[in-house]
Amino acid sequence: PFPLFQLRWLDRCFSAHRRPHDQNLFPIVQGGLDTSPGGLRDVCLAGFRLRDDLAPGYAIGGLAGGESKDQFWRVVDHCCRALPDAKPRYLMGVGYPLDLVVCTALGVD
Repeated sequence: PFPLFQLRWLDRCFSAHRRPHDQNLFPIVQGGLDTSPGGLRDVCLAGFRLRDDLAPGYAIGGLAGGESKDQFWRVVDHCCRALPDAKPRYLMGVGYPLDLVVCTALGVD
């Protein structure tokens, strides 16, 4: 399944990362619109929590592809609630002013 492939790839990236003091490697939360308990995003987030000591921050991806604003913001909220408060949260592919304001209120940096 996709999240497990992504987590294996992340492990390989962390192993190959040779300049952690000069470059940041942010895992990207994927999983489409699936915010169901135990769904694709939850599997991704659970795997990231196990690797939190290696990640300086996180990215939220897999959005801005035609979903409704309600779906978009629901996914962002779901991810922000599950990601550590003390690390940066980067939302990929967002440029509409309203989305910037709403997503910042939801917890994106």
